[in-house]
Amino acid sequence: MPELKELEPAATTTAEPTPPPAPKKPRKKRKLGKWIVLGVFAALAAFLAYNAMKAAGAKPLITYDQAVAKNIDATLSVSGTITPSDTRSYFVPGSVKVAQVNFKQGDRVKKGDVIATFDLSDLQRALKKAELTLENAQLQYDDTMEDLDNSTQELYDINKEIRRLEARETTYKLAYDYFDRYPTNDAEIDAIIAAHDHGEGSGEMYDAWQDIVNELAGKIANRAALRGADMSDNNQKVLENNLELQKLEYEEAAKLVNESKGGIVAEFDGIITQMNLTEGAAVSTGMDAVEVASTEGILLRFSVGKYDVDRVELGQTAEVTFGTKELTGAVTRLDGAATTETSNNTTSTVLKGDLTIEDPDQVLKLGMDANAKILTAQAFDAVSVPVEAVKVDRDGDYVWTITPCTEEKAAEAGLWELHKRYIKTGIFDDVNIQILEGLELGEKVCATLPADPAEGAQVQAMPIGAAAEAAAQEAPSQPETEG
Repeated sequence: MPELKELEPAATTTAEPTPPPAPKKPRKKRKLGKWIVLGVFAALAAFLAYNAMKAAGAKPLITYDQAVAKNIDATLSVSGTITPSDTRSYFVPGSVKVAQVNFKQGDRVKKGDVIATFDLSDLQRALKKAELTLENAQLQYDDTMEDLDNSTQELYDINKEIRRLEARETTYKLAYDYFDRYPTNDAEIDAIIAAHDHGEGSGEMYDAWQDIVNELAGKIANRAALRGADMSDNNQKVLENNLELQKLEYEEAAKLVNESKGGIVAEFDGIITQMNLTEGAAVSTGMDAVEVASTEGILLRFSVGKYDVDRVELGQTAEVTFGTKELTGAVTRLDGAATTETSNNTTSTVLKGDLTIEDPDQVLKLGMDANAKILTAQAFDAVSVPVEAVKVDRDGDYVWTITPCTEEKAAEAGLWELHKRYIKTGIFDDVNIQILEGLELGEKVCATLPADPAEGAQVQAMPIGAAAEAAAQEAPSQPETEG
C-alpha cells in the first residue's frame, strides 16, 4: 500500500475582524408618563362603569341636556323667483317709422333715457291736414250762423243782447272767483267787489251772478227758436256735428304728434326685457314696442302653506340668499286670496307674497330663484331646551326630565329617575324651543330615551350639550403628569 502522507493543513486566509454594529440613532424621548396615566384612567373608568352597571342591574343609558337662557330667532324658510317691483310696456302711439334705437334687449337703462325715437314727418303732415280741415269747418259754421242771424232784425237784436250778457257774466264770475284777492286792477270787477263786502255781501253777489246766467240761458233758447224758423234743426245739427268731428280729428292728430315727439323714454331705472323695434322699420299704432322691468325695487315672489300662513306678517325682515351673496329684505305684500298650485301631480293651496330686497350692488338676476329666511318672532333670554327633547301627545307638549334617585343603592350607583312633565312651548328655531311654562332654568331634560320610558324608571345618564359644559365646569381640574 502506498504510504499515506499526513496532509498538512491548508493555509487559511485570515478574515478581517467584523466591525461592531453602528449604534442606533437615538429616538426622540416620549412622554411615556402621560400615556401611562391616561391608560390607568381609562382602565379605572372601565372598571367603575362595569361596577356601576353591575350594581344597577344594567340600567339603560340615556343622554340629557338642560334648560338654559337663550335668545331665539324664529324663522320661516321660503324660496321664490326674483321679479321686478314694476314692469312697464311701451306701445307705438301711431303709424310711424323707427328713426333710432339706442338700447337692445338685456341692457340696463336709467330713468329719463331715450330708448328709441320715431320719424314724425307723416304724423306732422296728418296734423297739418286736420288743422286746415278744422279751420274750414269753423269758417263754414260761422258764416252760416252769421248769415242766419242777420236774416231778421229780431235775431240780430237777440245776438247783440247775448254778447252783452256773456261779457257781463264773465265779469261777475271773475269778481266772485277773485273775491279774496282784492284789488284785481280791473275797474269793473273792483267796482262790483266794492259794492259787496267780503262777509254777507258775497251771497248777494253770487245771486246777482246767477241772475245773469239764467237770463243768458233764456236768450240763447230764444235765438235757437228763431233760427229754427229760418233753418231746420237738422241742417244746423249737420253743421255742428261736422265742426265737432273735425275738432276730434285735429285733437287726435295733435295727441299722436305730442306722444311720439320725445320717443320712448324710460320712466324708471330698469332692464329692457323685450325689444321689438328695428331702426328704419315701419310700425303700426298700438304695437308692443318695448318692455322695461324696474330695478328700483327687486322682489322675491314666495309662497307659504296653510300651516305657516299665520306666521307671516307685513314688515317682517328677512335674510335672502342668492348664490354666495346674502342680502336683506322685508315682507311688503301678501295676496288677499290663496292660489292653487300643481306640482308633480300634487295640488296644494298656498298664499303668495313679496319680499322687497335691498340690492345696492345689483347682484340679483331677474327670473332666477333665491332662498330667504323670514324672521317671524324673537325672544330674548328665553328658557329653552333642544327641539328634539320636546314630545307631543293628545294632552299636549311634554318632556322627560331626570332627577337623582332617592333609593340609597341607586343613589350610590349614580342612577337617575325619569319623570314626564307637560309644558307650554313658545317660538323655536332650528335648534332650540322656548319653554313658557313647566320648566325652570337648569332642569335636566332627556335628549334620548329608553325603548319604553316609564314614570320613575331608573336610568344611567350622560350629559351632552349645555349639561356637559356645566358638568365640565363643576368637575375638579386634574393636573397634567409628564413622564
